[in-house]
Amino acid sequence: MNMTKRNIYKDAPLTRRVLSYFIDWYLGALCAAFPIAVVSQKLYGTMLKQNLLKIQQPYGFIAGILGVIFALFYYIYIPFFVYKGQTVGKRICKVKIIQNNNQEVTLKSLVLRQGLGMIVIEGILVSASALWHQLVSLCIHVNIVSTMMYVGFVVGGISTLMVIFTKEHRAMHDYIGNTKVVSV
Repeated sequence: MNMTKRNIYKDAPLTRRVLSYFIDWYLGALCAAFPIAVVSQKLYGTMLKQNLLKIQQPYGFIAGILGVIFALFYYIYIPFFVYKGQTVGKRICKVKIIQNNNQEVTLKSLVLRQGLGMIVIEGILVSASALWHQLVSLCIHVNIVSTMMYVGFVVGGISTLMVIFTKEHRAMHDYIGNTKVVSV
């Protein structure tokens, strides 16, 4: 009978989870901003024009799509293909994302957690959310950025409170992706 050893993990301490969040927020923002800065520099001679709604179209839209792709590279590709379950911030802080059943995180779970949960639904926890809101605004020709920012503050706040005050210490995006963050 083949017995497989099942890993037992401890929940990541809140301090390490928060620190890894700030590191990832910064690095993810750099990734997302890079293509926009390149387009802005080429069109306007400055990298400071980062608002997609104010960049000449279709260049703003293309830069936004590239920004989201670069962000997804950071938030999904790296923790799946480079550092299993870890972004750079999580690796530095010695925490990782795993399935709620203690198995290694799957690509599907990362897409649901990081893409749908953090970027689309929570909408304020990562800077790629602002790109998402601007891209939707460009598509529907109605500026929803401010409204979605306020919605994101509320949803992100609820998610943060879930990490702090619930027994499982899982954020909304952890429930969406069926994941949890643990110490390694």
